Parts: sequence; C-alpha cells; structure tokens
Amino acid sequence: MITRRLPFFVATATIVVASLVASSCSSVSDDAARVGDRSLSSDELNDLIIGYEKSTKGLEAIVEGPQEADTVRNLLSTWVTTSVLLDLIAEADGEVTEEALADTESMLNEQPGFADADQKVRELFILNTAATATLARLLAPATSDLAAAYEQGPTVSGVVCVRAILSGTKESIDVAAFRVASGEPFADVAAELSIDPSGADGGVLGGPDGSQCIEFASVMETVADEFVVALENTAIGQVSTAFEIPNVGWAILLQRDFEEVGDDVIALAGSQLAASATIDAVRTAKVWVDAEYGRWDPSTSAVIALG
Repeated sequence: MITRRLPFFVATATIVVASLVASSCSSVSDDAARVGDRSLSSDELNDLIIGYEKSTKGLEAIVEGPQEADTVRNLLSTWVTTSVLLDLIAEADGEVTEEALADTESMLNEQPGFADADQKVRELFILNTAATATLARLLAPATSDLAAAYEQGPTVSGVVCVRAILSGTKESIDVAAFRVASGEPFADVAAELSIDPSGADGGVLGGPDGSQCIEFASVMETVADEFVVALENTAIGQVSTAFEIPNVGWAILLQRDFEEVGDDVIALAGSQLAASATIDAVRTAKVWVDAEYGRWDPSTSAVIALG
C-alpha cells in the first residue's frame, strides 16, 4: 500500500446532550461537575452511564468497579470539553443549528451500532460531532487566504489533497502515466489500474473521517519518504513523475485543484484551529468536579483518579 491508513475511530463518550450542557443557575447540591454556570447533576451523569453501558455491553453486564470508574471519568472529561466548546461557539457569535445536528446524525447513523444505541448516547455523540464541526467552520480562515496558501503547496498550507496510482512495475506505471497525459481522467485510470485500495475511490488518499484531504504532518508520519518528496516537488493541479517506493511499487500522484477540494481544505484548516482553541480554553476553564468521581487535571484536560 502507498500509505498506512490512519485508523478510523469515533471518540467514545465525548459529550453530553444539549439539556445537560444548558446554563444553570440552580443551587442544587448534587452536582457531579460544573464549568462556569453550567452544571451536570449526579442523576444526569448516572443516566448517561447506564445508557452508555447498555449500548456497549448490555444491561446485564453493568457492574461496579474500575471499568465503570473509567467510564465515569471519560464522561465527565468530555462533558467539560463540550461545555467549553459551546462557550467558544457562542463567543464567535455562532450556534449549533438543527441542520448541523441532523446532518451529523445522518453521518453517525452509518457507523455500526450507532442507530440502535441508547437515545442519550446517540444525542451525546451527535452534539459532540456537530459542535466540533461548527467551531471549525467558525474559525476557518477566509477562503481566499486558504486558496492562496494551498496553491503554494502542502508545506505552506499544511494540507494534502491528492490522488495516487500505485503499480507493481515501472512498465505498468508508465502505462498509467501515458494514459493520464493523453487526457484520461486520473480518477478513471486509478480505478482501473491502481493496486492500492484507494483505487476504488479514484486514487483519493483521504482522511479517516471521509475527508478528501489530510494534514501534511500526518502524511509525513504515515507514508514513505519518496512520496513526501514527490508531493513537495509537484505543483497543484499537476501529475508527478513516476517514483519508486522500495518494497511497495511504483507510483504517480496528482495534486488536486483547490476548486475541487476547497470545502475539505476549509473544514480541515478550521478543525486544526478549533482543536487548538479548544485545548487552550479547556485548560484555563473554571472547572469543579465532585471528589467522588476524581479530580480535574488541566494539564491533560481530563478527569483523573484521586491520588
């Protein structure tokens, strides 16, 4: 394969439902956690724990012990993160719209088991993903600025949007290169000739979340050095010369035009800025956690066990 594909994952227990992160001025003393004016009661936390355990193991498998404690801390950690996320969105004069929630639900329903999960767990994942995407859109640089950076290549933009064809021999990659040079669409040739699994998608080397683009830093960690060199030496919209990846095969790649992948470039750039902003905000947020569940550790942005 040309690249070691990044593992597909969905973060577990990442946020709480909207009703649980709504601002509260209540003086109720059974809070499990608080972030500013937001609070999560112990009863609400217990409902989430039960729903999560039912969805992942079945009700009969729910037992008290270290595993449950880990689940509680994960839930609390991500509740804090989500509360901060929603505050950042509000500060940017944005909101998580019903459309964003509906689109996110449709996307997550494609994941095995999600559609059958407990409703509170479903809402938990839906709001987390939608809030993250919303903040990314709000923080993304102007399209014109991104387009200008993208045209200067991945070392400047930090983004890679590429199609590739992998063949077993120099002769076969030369055939592919000739057909592309003769006017055949790169994607069609990749689908027919590439021996890499990406050939089924027209040679697109995209991200684990279905994006058509990948962070350049991640690419550098997951592909052969020869591939990185080809990226750096091939202009946007152009096809590289054939190059050999030792013990893998021969390849050519196409740096895709911004007009074709602009939405994905914007989303990825926004995600990078949103992740950084969220980390900074989470670490400086005023957080309180009931000692029954652990303590808040700003350095790791997580609830950890006492001691």
